[in-house]
Amino acid sequence: MNERALPAHGIVITELAVKPEWLDYNDHMNVAYYIAAFDLGIEDLKSAYGLDETYRKAHQRSTVALEAHVTYQNEAALGDRLRIESRILATDGKRLHLCQAMYRGETLLATQEAMSISFDLAARRSCPFDPALKIRIEALQQAQTALPAPGWVGRTIGLGTPRPTR
Repeated sequence: MNERALPAHGIVITELAVKPEWLDYNDHMNVAYYIAAFDLGIEDLKSAYGLDETYRKAHQRSTVALEAHVTYQNEAALGDRLRIESRILATDGKRLHLCQAMYRGETLLATQEAMSISFDLAARRSCPFDPALKIRIEALQQAQTALPAPGWVGRTIGLGTPRPTR
C-alpha cells in the first residue's frame, strides 16, 4: 500500500492541462472530459489513501461509482491549466461521499458530487474497505471536517415544479 503523507488539510489536489482531444465543435472542453478530469482527481484521491494500482493488483479491490452530480460553471479552453480539489465528505466503511471542484486559477469551472463504494474485483460485488485503507480514508475525511461543506453539495436538479408521485 502507498504510504505517502496525507495532505494536512484533507484535500487532494490534481493539476492538469486541457488537451486538444478534449475540445468539442464549440472549441471548448467537452462535457465528457470534465468527467474524465474529475476521474483523474478521484484516482489521485484513491492513491492518497492507498488504493493505487499496486494495491488493486495485490488485493483485487477498487471502488466503483454509484452516483454523480456535475455542474458546469465556466468554459475551459485548450491549454488551460486546471486544478481539481477532491475531498471525502463522509464514509461509512464501505461507501464514500466525495466532492470535487475544478478551477482555472481562482475561477470555478465545474463541480462534482459523487458516491462510490468499495468493490471486490474477484467477487464482483461491494465489500467493506480493508482496515488499513479505512484508517487513511477516515484520516483524510477528518482532516477537512473544519472546512464547511461547499454550498452546492446536496443540490438537486429540477425546474421548481413538483415531481409526480409514483
